[in-house]
Amino acid sequence: MKQNTSHTIFSVIESLPFLTRLIKTGGIRLKWVAAVSMLMAIVISTISFLLISISERALIKANDKLCQTIAHTISSSESFLTAEKKPLKRSMILQDIVKGLSKTNIEGFVYAAVYDTHGIIAEHKYTYAAHSNAKLHGKNYSKDLITQFETIHTTVKEKIEMSIDSIPTVCYRYRIPFEFFNKKIGIIEIVFTEDAVLGPVHRARLVMLIVAIILLSLSMYAAMRIARQMVEPIVQLTAGVIRVKKGDLSTRLTVTTHDEIGILTEEFNEMINHLREKLKMEKFVSESTISMIREKRDDELDLGGTRKNMAFLFSDIRGFTAMSEKLPPEEVVAILNEYLDLQATIIKKHGGDIDKFVGDEIMAVFEDKKKADSAVETAVDIIESIDNLNKQRAKEGKITVTVGIGIHMGDIVHGRMGSRERMDFTSIGDAVNLAARLCSHADSQTILVSEEIIENLTKRKFKGKKLDPIKVKGKEHPIPIFQITGKA
Repeated sequence: MKQNTSHTIFSVIESLPFLTRLIKTGGIRLKWVAAVSMLMAIVISTISFLLISISERALIKANDKLCQTIAHTISSSESFLTAEKKPLKRSMILQDIVKGLSKTNIEGFVYAAVYDTHGIIAEHKYTYAAHSNAKLHGKNYSKDLITQFETIHTTVKEKIEMSIDSIPTVCYRYRIPFEFFNKKIGIIEIVFTEDAVLGPVHRARLVMLIVAIILLSLSMYAAMRIARQMVEPIVQLTAGVIRVKKGDLSTRLTVTTHDEIGILTEEFNEMINHLREKLKMEKFVSESTISMIREKRDDELDLGGTRKNMAFLFSDIRGFTAMSEKLPPEEVVAILNEYLDLQATIIKKHGGDIDKFVGDEIMAVFEDKKKADSAVETAVDIIESIDNLNKQRAKEGKITVTVGIGIHMGDIVHGRMGSRERMDFTSIGDAVNLAARLCSHADSQTILVSEEIIENLTKRKFKGKKLDPIKVKGKEHPIPIFQITGKA
């Protein structure tokens, strides 16, 4: 379920290019800041809502109590009203009380009025027994009010809009039954402006909004700082991966944290160490061996091989033993490496693979469609390159060496040979042996090839000649051979 939700969110973002670019640019920092900001906004909004709601209810309740107190003050004049027998005088007493309320400067107080419904507290029925506006005292009120008052038996609070100084103002209107000897004889009406009742809440809302903006800004700033600290190691890792992708295996990252990212950085450095080791080890094995390891995904590498048709080139340095006896080992190795490196470069150039180095001898294999051509071209280039190298070394007064090359092709078994603990990926067969025998018969700077090579050349672009057959170990009959003397 969680995976499906994540996939849905990812699909929605992918469908909006601008959002995709924004998230990729901001990355984890943007997500972290957005998440923290959203959480803080929710928390602040919730707390503000609760506080405002509680305060609003408390203020309204306090105003309700104030209105009840005012109504009680007006109705407490019952003893005075009882003493007066004339409604007019009763009305005057109530007018004085209401007028006194107007002078108390109660915040938000708009007016108070006493409506007569039975002609007991005023001269006439359905008139204002008292009103903050003295001009309305004794005047008749509308028929609509008469209808409304008939249904009022308990306190009624209403939210209304009225014009005060030509300004539309929201007010709270309270209507409370006026009782005389437990009988409703009128209605007490008290009006307060909403702003006066809820003004402190409105001001508190503004203050809380300012505080919320400050807190949200501080939380976003803190989130950005934390996100930066979290993301910097990831950015460092990304940059390291890009450098490694470009082939820079000298990359090493500094571990700056002790959390999972720090562990990942340590593992990255360890991985680079293994890659460097692997790269160095690859120089000690053939490309075919590396390819075999990559293709073999099993945990175990079983012994065995497959039948293939391949061309083999053996190149052996002539006079190496005599040279080794006369020169220091370090100088011998330096000379040997120079000549072997030259030949290895040419073999790679023509698509060959170096199977192994055996002392001063190179064994190379070719398995492309034109393997015979590739092997012979390689041999010709080796002879020409060594001639050029020897001329240069001779001018410098350095020792020169030559090689003899043998080439043959045929079916062999190519695969993993040896034991389970130590194996070699190589070629075994008569074709390999014959190529080695031809190499041993080749004179200095001479290329000997078999009849199979001559028959498989796709173009006659080499000069050569047929030599007398030679007798080789393991063969009952003499072997026809040819010498390649150069390119046509």
